[in-house]
Amino acid sequence: MKSKGDVNVLFQQFHKMMSAQYNAKIQVLRSDNSGEYIGCELQQYLRTHGIIHQTTCPHTPQQNGVAERKNRHLLEVVHASLIEAHLPLFYWGEALTSTAYLINRVPSSTIAFKTPSEALTEGVVSPATPNLPPRVFGCVAFIHLHKHQRNKLQPRALRCVFIGYATHQKGYRCYHPPTQKIFVTLDVIFHEDSKYFSKSELQGEYQDELQTLDYEVHMPTNVLPNNQDKSSTVDTRMNVDLYRDTNDECCNQDMGIVETRSDDSQTEVISQERDESNIPNQLSVEVAPITESIKTLPQRHTRGIPKPTYEPELSSRVK
Repeated sequence: MKSKGDVNVLFQQFHKMMSAQYNAKIQVLRSDNSGEYIGCELQQYLRTHGIIHQTTCPHTPQQNGVAERKNRHLLEVVHASLIEAHLPLFYWGEALTSTAYLINRVPSSTIAFKTPSEALTEGVVSPATPNLPPRVFGCVAFIHLHKHQRNKLQPRALRCVFIGYATHQKGYRCYHPPTQKIFVTLDVIFHEDSKYFSKSELQGEYQDELQTLDYEVHMPTNVLPNNQDKSSTVDTRMNVDLYRDTNDECCNQDMGIVETRSDDSQTEVISQERDESNIPNQLSVEVAPITESIKTLPQRHTRGIPKPTYEPELSSRVK
């Protein structure tokens, strides 16, 4: 069903199938007050065949408890199947049909431990229902390729993912994601202990969205020290590897600092830094995606300046 407007056509098909295959008659249709059930076409069909249409009171879904509980049962099994098989969410339709196939063939305590299929066909001659051995949903399945599907040098099996059971055929439904083809066959070997899709924290269709996220790092201004501004923090973060080694000659050559010392006055003259256009390419460091907390180095006022050495004056030397 692609839209809710198809309810009228699908209900008519279901009514005819129940009458022809199982010799059963539908006497009452119970639903909520949705527009697809109140439509004129469906109401006209129900009146023509003598079917009573019962609706629940507004905002009272518990009056249709049988249908609500079965919908919840189907949803819980579908949810667990998709998570266990690591399948993308757009496989929910295949998971739903596979879940309904299994539930109809599992004994239930509410119907004297009979399967729903047995309870429906009890007392009537119904067509034989194919009962295939159940398989793990989403496991790896190798289907056999016949001679007309391959040449002599190609593999004789194709790796697919198991997605359910055929409705009108006695075979398994296997999907090949690279070619987007569905194969219905019994010539298949299952590897139920291995999944087709790898395990991940997110479902498959969100992987592309995860790769397009922006990992640009922004430093919060409210965590900076009192004597440190934003520009010095960015400079420290971008050049942390360059300023880690503060030896005399290495640091001076990288930052372009020239020192002159006078023996009499003990003064130091530091030239201005080079122009940004003359900085070598090795100073440009790309910021990699950071997942942990950023630790900034404390600001050093004597960065790039060697430690002063003590040299006593000549007059104070002891003769």
